[in-house]
Amino acid sequence: MKVGVRFPASVRRSSGGFTLIEILVASVAFAMIVLVIKVTLLSSLELRERGQSRMDKLNTHMRVMEVIEKDLRQCLLTETTFAQDFKGDTLNGGVSRTDQLEFYTLSGVTLTNLPWGNLQKVRYYLEQPMGEGREELSEGLTLYREVTRDLNPSVQNIILPQAIANRVSSLAFQYYDGEFWQENWDSTVDESKLPVAVRVRIEFLLDETLKNNRSNSSRDQTSPFIQSTIALMAVPQIEEEETESEPTADDA
Repeated sequence: MKVGVRFPASVRRSSGGFTLIEILVASVAFAMIVLVIKVTLLSSLELRERGQSRMDKLNTHMRVMEVIEKDLRQCLLTETTFAQDFKGDTLNGGVSRTDQLEFYTLSGVTLTNLPWGNLQKVRYYLEQPMGEGREELSEGLTLYREVTRDLNPSVQNIILPQAIANRVSSLAFQYYDGEFWQENWDSTVDESKLPVAVRVRIEFLLDETLKNNRSNSSRDQTSPFIQSTIALMAVPQIEEEETESEPTADDA
């Protein structure tokens, strides 16, 4: 006599393998996991590229500010015909400014055949870059550093303009006289002296990629800028005058 073993219907169905619905559900779940991983990876790569681009531009902007700081820290005034003025003008007031600054500095490479071998005249200003056909080369203004090396009046000056920053929207200089910040400075009028410090602010245009990306926050929509306050170090002449005015032991 044979005795047969009967299994439940659910057990008999499961022993036959996965059903079509189970395979479809598993495929959809796997596809969603892959999609999430892809989106996360692409977002991470985009964020990394955006951060790297910002760091590269920030480093470039900081190098521009370092050049300006080096020139200002070594500026000077003398009683000779070589370095007699420090002039800063505000050409356009308001939010967007196009100031210019002209002064003498000892930041140049030393030339042994000149009486003031490391002295040079430097001028900072903004200008719209133009091509040979007078067409605009880029959006925004270009910051130029114009250097005059040979300051001998009997010799034709060698002027070397150099573009040090592009896509600039504003250049502002402010001058500290010891009490207040001034918008303009002219050493030929103001008792032939230098300001105590100079504040420099350079604003740049917003990148098109950030401007067109509506998903960016309002913080990303602000125009990038760099700002620095430079204390002028050309004060030995003032200190010398103060020491000469102090009474000595012999005078007593």
